[in-house]
Amino acid sequence: MSRVFVHGCGVVSPAGWGVEPFNELLAGRRDVTASRLERPDGRALSVLRVPPPPARFPWMGHPRLRRSSPVSHHTVAAALEALGPAAPQAPGTGILLCVHGGSVQYSRRFFAEALADPSTASPMLFPETVFNAPASHLAAVLGTEARNDTHVGDQSGFLAGLAVAADWLGRGVVGSCLVVSAEEADWTTAEAYRLFSRGRHIAEGSAAILLRKEPGPVELTAITDPLPHSAGRDPERDFRRLQAELGPVDHLATHGFPGRSEGVESRLGDGLGAAGGWTCVSAIEAILKGDAETAAALVCGANLQSLGARFRRVPAGDLPLQAAAPR
Repeated sequence: MSRVFVHGCGVVSPAGWGVEPFNELLAGRRDVTASRLERPDGRALSVLRVPPPPARFPWMGHPRLRRSSPVSHHTVAAALEALGPAAPQAPGTGILLCVHGGSVQYSRRFFAEALADPSTASPMLFPETVFNAPASHLAAVLGTEARNDTHVGDQSGFLAGLAVAADWLGRGVVGSCLVVSAEEADWTTAEAYRLFSRGRHIAEGSAAILLRKEPGPVELTAITDPLPHSAGRDPERDFRRLQAELGPVDHLATHGFPGRSEGVESRLGDGLGAAGGWTCVSAIEAILKGDAETAAALVCGANLQSLGARFRRVPAGDLPLQAAAPR
């Protein structure tokens, strides 16, 4: 693929709003507490929620976001942090959103109303039920009319999104691209998750990476071939194959591989679609903080595939003067 560089990262997680609390959690300097999420029958489910923002962000007053769902807020917050000084207006920036459940809360409310009495189902809720709603809101906030897609998949979807974004950049479809993964918690997804993954918490939040062809402090050097689960999900086999394809690295971040101490989910829970984004940001942050020259993110999805991505530090001499220095 064409050379592609990381120019910014953003995170919303159970640790808080921003990359800084995310890093503090992974370093063991911050804890998260599970919340109770009640089912209609009164039974409680345990989930990891995003805490309230420390203050009301200015973008929350945008007309498109005043009635939007939490997943849209998570999407916009992570994307704006990744854009940094370029926010809030970024015309010409492509958007690729990767989700698993998407806007579950509004979908549940709308279809519950439709089942109870179709004549009273709220038309105000319906636009928020489509998967592309958060990406559409983000485009409105940024004022961009560039390519805008939403991919629905499992935890590996974010890494597949990086590969698509690299292709867009290489073919000149967009000049820069925000790859975002986002989820929101709801009792429906939490109950479904409990049936298949007992003992682990479902989590909500988002992650975003801004990619460009111009040199930046971190380069995305490789995306592995996908390892489909059609032949049976074997995390240990996939782990070995992804490692062999990417080669040795200084830092490893993983998701979905049982027993791996470097697993991001050990501290953040399973963020479903957001999990792949968190894993990639964890790898990139290890480079930006000076802890590694190379890093990899390996993700074993729940039901589709396993994928890996490799990143490397770009030497200071190869960077333009305005590029951010490693933290």
